[in-house]
Amino acid sequence: SPRFGHKRIGYLAASQGFNQNTDVILLTTNTLKKELRGAVGGGMSGVYEAGLAINCLSNIVTEDLARELLPDLTNLTSHPQPYLRK
Repeated sequence: SPRFGHKRIGYLAASQGFNQNTDVILLTTNTLKKELRGAVGGGMSGVYEAGLAINCLSNIVTEDLARELLPDLTNLTSHPQPYLRK
C-alpha cells in the first residue's frame, strides 16, 4: 500500500537523521507506541508496520524512549508471527 511506502521512507529518514541529541525523538514515542500496538490484531499490514517501527527504534533509541516502549516490545515477543518475535 502507498501508506506503507511512505512510512518506510519516514522511518528510514528518522533512522539516518536522528541521533541521541535530537529533540524530536521524544515526540516519536506516541507514534512508535501506536505502530507497536497496531501489530496486535491489525492483520499482516500491522505486523510489517510494527517491524518498521522496531527497526527504526533500534537505530534511534535513547534511555527515555526505551523505558517508555519496553512494555510494548516485550508483548511482541509472544506474538504469533515469527517476523516480530525475531
